[in-house]
Amino acid sequence: MADVTQAEVLAQLRTRGFEEGFQRTPLRDFWGVLTDISGQMRDGDRGAYLVALYNFAGIEVIDSTETYISPIAQIEVAASSRAMSGMGYLGKSIDNIINAGLPSDAPADQVKNQDFLIGKKLHMKLTPGHMIWNQRAGEERPRDCWELIEIAGVGAAPVQTVVPPPATGTVQAGAVPVQSAAQAALAILDGKNEQQWHQEVFVNDIVKADAELVKSIIGRTFLPPLETAGIVTKDENGIYHVKH
Repeated sequence: MADVTQAEVLAQLRTRGFEEGFQRTPLRDFWGVLTDISGQMRDGDRGAYLVALYNFAGIEVIDSTETYISPIAQIEVAASSRAMSGMGYLGKSIDNIINAGLPSDAPADQVKNQDFLIGKKLHMKLTPGHMIWNQRAGEERPRDCWELIEIAGVGAAPVQTVVPPPATGTVQAGAVPVQSAAQAALAILDGKNEQQWHQEVFVNDIVKADAELVKSIIGRTFLPPLETAGIVTKDENGIYHVKH
């Protein structure tokens, strides 16, 4: 192998002017409106391959490896026709919802495809344990893959949650009051607008442990019955107040 001089190396190194590359999203669980599906050709060990890029707006974060405040997001899935692939597992999760009840041998013109998702609000989640062939290891290994969990208004009834206000009774000295997920969500809500509430409520450990409550908050079915009951009010500045 030929040596490279310092001058030749330095000619290729830079501190500015780097090309913008794709960064994998830190999101692991979120709601968002799928605005479009684009694509890129990438170079791999076995040649060029297509990557589908799913672009979302109106992001509502449920789980992320780091603080995520952007209103848009992009997730990537390599195109593949194999069932045991990232696209295969994503496709199956989509099919289970948009083609629910349709026989596996139904005519192609009756089967909805991924274009059906564009413009719809989707719940996407990176789920573990999907077996995919690992070329370097020469065996199948578990991997995290994106799955469609729910489409707003499609395939699932809205969750109506009516929650009593936090208890105001006395607590014995030394006792630790037990706070329900709904009470935790209301405690966070008090004195905030909806955006401020969302930034805190979805990262609260008590709230995150209640999947149905999280779903009702995302689907905006949690607060309306509480507002009707007078437990929650919203002032002219959009700030919520919880009756104690």
